[in-house]
Amino acid sequence: MTTTKQAILKAAKQIQPNKIICVADKGLGRFEAEILLAYVIKKDRSYLLAHPDYELPAISYKRFSRFVERRKKHEPMAYIKNERDFYGRKFFVDKRVLIPRPESEMLVELAINEKPDLVWDVGTGSGAISISIAKEIKPLTVLATDTSSPALTIARKNAKRLKAPNVTFLKSDLLDRGARSFIDRRKPKRLVIVANLPYLPNKDKQHLDQDVVKYEPVSALFGGPSGLEVIKKFLKQISESELKFARIFLEIDPRQTKKLRTLAKSLFPKAKFKIYKDLSKRDRIFEIKD
Repeated sequence: MTTTKQAILKAAKQIQPNKIICVADKGLGRFEAEILLAYVIKKDRSYLLAHPDYELPAISYKRFSRFVERRKKHEPMAYIKNERDFYGRKFFVDKRVLIPRPESEMLVELAINEKPDLVWDVGTGSGAISISIAKEIKPLTVLATDTSSPALTIARKNAKRLKAPNVTFLKSDLLDRGARSFIDRRKPKRLVIVANLPYLPNKDKQHLDQDVVKYEPVSALFGGPSGLEVIKKFLKQISESELKFARIFLEIDPRQTKKLRTLAKSLFPKAKFKIYKDLSKRDRIFEIKD
């Protein structure tokens, strides 16, 4: 029989990254090994530390070993565990959807603060943003759209698990006929749009971590040569359609701020713009106020 301590020490050596970027990375292998083992035996990490001599059942150790092998190949922890914490809730994720990032929680906060009567989450993916908003303002109607049917399957699964019946999921390509028809039928007085669309330049594929490039859906990450192609298309649709909105909140690449501001000014000359920074003090959310 293998003890928790033995299992963790062995796995830590196998998954410890060779590239150390900061001091915290020195213990990353052990940290991830503890997270995976705790998940397998359905305990928290403190239990592992308090019970180093606990003998693992063979079936648990076998499952843990499979997880370690997947992590050695750089598969993200969120996909191995099939879950990601976001805005205080656990969301199911797999390779069909982008892994929700902490920065995207800003979109939830900003939307809630606007007291909308309709929220449209464009490019919903796992549904983390739309469901989080819906759970915080329960009478609110939330429209969540995506071009990916597999992603919408995951989003609907999360809405059911987290009891968010006030989210309507729709397969839609940005502001197409289906999305516009849904919005027009509801005649919102305060429509708030949140969008975490693909915004990375294609060239970023060359230097991003293998965890990201090898496993996460490319279509949800990369927005063309400049990274702004999808966002530009979406904003042009909004402008040309004369859709009335209170706010648009876009998650962006900090390198795009100047270009995006210039683009937004040309499309919405009467609008006001604001930038919100993430915890790293980098430009992260671009606001358009109609």
